[in-house]
Amino acid sequence: MRAGAPAGRHRGAYEAGVHATLSSGSFSVYRMEDPSPEVGYVETPKGALYIETPDSDSMMEMYDRLWEVSLSAEESAEFIFTVSKELT
Repeated sequence: MRAGAPAGRHRGAYEAGVHATLSSGSFSVYRMEDPSPEVGYVETPKGALYIETPDSDSMMEMYDRLWEVSLSAEESAEFIFTVSKELT
């Protein structure tokens, strides 16, 4: 683990590297109460795409995997502070 990086169940960006789901590009997910479907949203050069369940399932899984490895707000702030100190 990189010196000064936040400890805990999450790994910092330097340790984890780029998450595999980010190679797919940016996207948004919208989860609403039943009976509304889960919706994935993607911007393309030709316009926006809205993808509903079940076609949005893979987007929901990517989002969940990113959420599991992401830093908390406090860990993110600590990580940014640590990196900024190392760069100065």
